Amino acid sequence: MTIAPEGPRPPRQKRSEATLARILEAAGRLLAARDLEAVTVEDIAREAGVSVGSLYTRFRSKDELLTHLLDSTQRKQVVQLETVLAPDRWSGVGLAARLDWLVDALRDSARASPGLIRAVFGRLLSQSAELSRGPATLNARSVELIAAWLLAAEDGVTAPEPETAAATTTAWLSYSVHMALLYDFAFPGQDGERVVAELRRAALAALRPGAA
Repeated sequence: MTIAPEGPRPPRQKRSEATLARILEAAGRLLAARDLEAVTVEDIAREAGVSVGSLYTRFRSKDELLTHLLDSTQRKQVVQLETVLAPDRWSGVGLAARLDWLVDALRDSARASPGLIRAVFGRLLSQSAELSRGPATLNARSVELIAAWLLAAEDGVTAPEPETAAATTTAWLSYSVHMALLYDFAFPGQDGERVVAELRRAALAALRPGAA
């Protein structure tokens, strides 16, 4: 299915803006508890308290709504990261403690919005360049912010190529923690929480060889 690049039709008045916000919030709530395939346009309209027709005046399909929702969600996450990872908030905090915080944040996101994260994964892994472009760009920005934050740890990253190690470890850790907690097939027969603990240890070892 081809998705029009311009996204939702712009609202003409404040009431319409509020309706659009309700639709996106409703879709986000539903995807927090269910996978994309289990959420219908009718479900979203009902949750938002709008008619199906009203939803279709703003989005041509569920895929178009999802594309806008994921873009909006990831943009908000980037803004939050820029605030949360501000250098003055982390003065004197070492690498191990930063990894503890990062793993906890990844774990919390997997528990809070599993359906939404699976939908993001689906877009990132999509063979459609149009579907994957936006999520990939925003994901790259998140990785960049977290990698720089890890490099700024008081005790530093001591891997031979610190910048490369920080970027690759950030991307790998985010992907792997979510896979461990959201997909049973990712680490068959393993307890997700134990896998996450091992991933955290491996991340520290990759960034500071000999420190784990």
